[in-house]
Amino acid sequence: MKRAKNNLSQRKRAVIVPYLLILLALAAFYVYLVKKPMPQRNEQKIEFKGRVKVALLNGCGYPGIAAQVKDYLIDNYSVNIDVLDWRNVDRNMFIYEKSILVVKKDNKEKLQFLQQLTGIKRYIYALNSDVNEEFQIILGKDFHKYFR
Repeated sequence: MKRAKNNLSQRKRAVIVPYLLILLALAAFYVYLVKKPMPQRNEQKIEFKGRVKVALLNGCGYPGIAAQVKDYLIDNYSVNIDVLDWRNVDRNMFIYEKSILVVKKDNKEKLQFLQQLTGIKRYIYALNSDVNEEFQIILGKDFHKYFR
């Protein structure tokens, strides 16, 4: 006696295989975004006499992006930039679509320098004299526009 074909397993396979392919494609794209080296900017060095103390906060959730940007800033602007800290935003709230500068200690000249250096125009004031850094750079999902 012949056994009847199990059409249900073929249907399951027809549904599962496309989902697995999509999952694999998303994983490959995620790895591409995270592991992609940051190309160097083709800009002139910006003249500024002084040092700016910054903290880098990962606000987008891409693993290791704050450390990559720290390395970029140290390699290219160590004369003017002191990176005091790099970490995820508080409570790992990766909600930042756009990068932003947070002013901790008011200094218009340093703010303008940081805006020119990074290209990030958005900023907010959260003045706090108890912190060491003068600015925080919160890296949003658009970080690749500013740090290449």
